[in-house]
Amino acid sequence: MFFNSYQFLFIFLPIVLIGFWSLKSKYRVGFLIISSIIFYAVWSWLHLVILLSSITINFWFAKKISSNYNRNWLIFAIIINLLPLIYFKYSLGVNESMVLPLAISFYTFQQIAFLIDLYQKRIILDGFIKYIFFVMFFPQLVAGPIVHYNQLISQVNSGILSRLNIELIEKGILIFSIGLFKKVALADTFFIISNSQDSWAGVFAYSFGIYFDFSAYSDMAIGLAMLFGIILPINFNSPYKADNLVEFWRRWHITLSEFLKYYIYIPLGGNRNGKGREVASLILTMSIGGVWHGAGWNFLLWGTAHGIFLVIVHILPSSKDKDYFILNILKIVVTFITVSLLWVLFFSHSINEAFEYYKTLFTFDFKMISPKIIIELLIGFIIIWVMPNSIEISRYETAERLKWYYGVYGAILMFISLKIMAVVPSNSFVYFNF
Repeated sequence: MFFNSYQFLFIFLPIVLIGFWSLKSKYRVGFLIISSIIFYAVWSWLHLVILLSSITINFWFAKKISSNYNRNWLIFAIIINLLPLIYFKYSLGVNESMVLPLAISFYTFQQIAFLIDLYQKRIILDGFIKYIFFVMFFPQLVAGPIVHYNQLISQVNSGILSRLNIELIEKGILIFSIGLFKKVALADTFFIISNSQDSWAGVFAYSFGIYFDFSAYSDMAIGLAMLFGIILPINFNSPYKADNLVEFWRRWHITLSEFLKYYIYIPLGGNRNGKGREVASLILTMSIGGVWHGAGWNFLLWGTAHGIFLVIVHILPSSKDKDYFILNILKIVVTFITVSLLWVLFFSHSINEAFEYYKTLFTFDFKMISPKIIIELLIGFIIIWVMPNSIEISRYETAERLKWYYGVYGAILMFISLKIMAVVPSNSFVYFNF
């Protein structure tokens, strides 16, 4: 049951919304937990058992850690969390019939961050019900954002779920509508182009496809949460407008980048122990980030390559002068091309396949691209680099109420999206595979 499916939009979501706002506030967290369990169970009852087992075991670890703050308990808990993730990730390469449990990469990292925060006394352990809600809240369960315990539970404790915030719901509907349109009208279209084209056209089409795909999911997750009065952290902020790889990772999958920084890079030494240690920590951190996406050597190389480019950015002198407009535009273009070329490693099934694809880039004839595809790619460029993103459109981080015409804008996007969904089957989000 995808967010971009009729079952979700016209059956699951309306029932959950009506039930949530009809209940007394003290029952709403429990109702959302039950709804999230049903949402996940639709995918797989077996995987639901794995998820609930993970939640129960981690809460037990949390009780142990909070009782004496013993570092050995934390290390043991992290190992126990990583074992299922490693098993399923690497078993996929051996047993093609095996299915990766939905969201295992996300809820594993989210719970590890929770345990570390608890050990470092940044948070206080609440009851089991709130912990289940923290892990299973369905808008962000499947593909993030990776939420910190305080980010979610502090809102619950503040009583925000008991207040009907019309302004928040209006923004949530708008952001969700924008995300749905990005998915069904843009992301899926560019993925079709990337599958039918090779060389540079395929690279750029995939680059646009995964951009709109993850941007769409991030918007829809944030929008859905707002319908229940919850504000999730921004996870996507126009990463192709970045002028270097460091800035790119501050804008792409922001919560994963923060996890890698605070729970891997800094503990490895970060930039505190000389340049050599900084370089090694950065490359190793990004390599781990690559393996988090997939167990293949291509994912390891993808992450490592990003790490190497991040090191290069750190070594090069930083200069961002507003007077050199052309230079800054050139840096954005170079960053975009670099990221796009690295996506080849990401979407290939092996390193050999990726290198074969790279060979086509040197023998490509631009005359082979049809005018229709050129126009579609140009539209992608314009939307990404010229138009404001959904956070800017909705004024997500302000209390300002939207003007009436934003409702019209959202309604038009929703109508177009539903018309497309009526004739084109729903496709999964890329990050559902992780």
